[in-house]
Amino acid sequence: MTIAFDLDGVLSRSDTMAAVVSARLRSRPWLACPIAILAAVAALAPAHGRLRPRCNRAIVHIALAGLQEHEYRHLVRSVARRLASRPGNTSPWIIEALRRAHRDGSAIVTTATERHLATEYLRLIGIEGLPIQASEFRFQRQGPRFARHNVGDAKSTALRASRAQAGLERLYTDSASDLPLARLSTSTVLVEPSRRSLRAFEGSGLSFMTARWTAR
Repeated sequence: MTIAFDLDGVLSRSDTMAAVVSARLRSRPWLACPIAILAAVAALAPAHGRLRPRCNRAIVHIALAGLQEHEYRHLVRSVARRLASRPGNTSPWIIEALRRAHRDGSAIVTTATERHLATEYLRLIGIEGLPIQASEFRFQRQGPRFARHNVGDAKSTALRASRAQAGLERLYTDSASDLPLARLSTSTVLVEPSRRSLRAFEGSGLSFMTARWTAR
């Protein structure tokens, strides 16, 4: 049995990769305009399509241009520390559900955010040693590039490959980008989804339940 948890919108109320981009823009304010345009296009694009992930990759590439791996990791530690200590950024009942699943060996975190960022944030909220499927960077002279973007169909492919015999018992997510995972899951919990994500799930023919951030 596998119980899968998305990170952004589920284990962190704030978007972790967006927080890294914002932190980087404080020292690169001239990048705000092109990034704002890409963010607007991404916001209008369907969550479960290909355009939004392409825009998000471009945002990350532009914002983090020139960063070497040690500089990126320093930035990640600072951002993860701030998010982990932010009041209300975690939901007690969701974290407890993750801890229970972690204790019995069924938990996995599957996220579009970068692996080191996801791992550091989870460590700082007291979650260590569980499987994480995340995006991967490849560092080049011009900065990090996505070697693998763990979003949409890539998430379901990775989960099937790693948990082929276990079966997905439950998925916690907030986004319609996880519809491919939801199709593998016996049950899906939508945590305070946006109206667009809710409509996408309603139109998918899949069964699901919704939950509030603060209490079940």
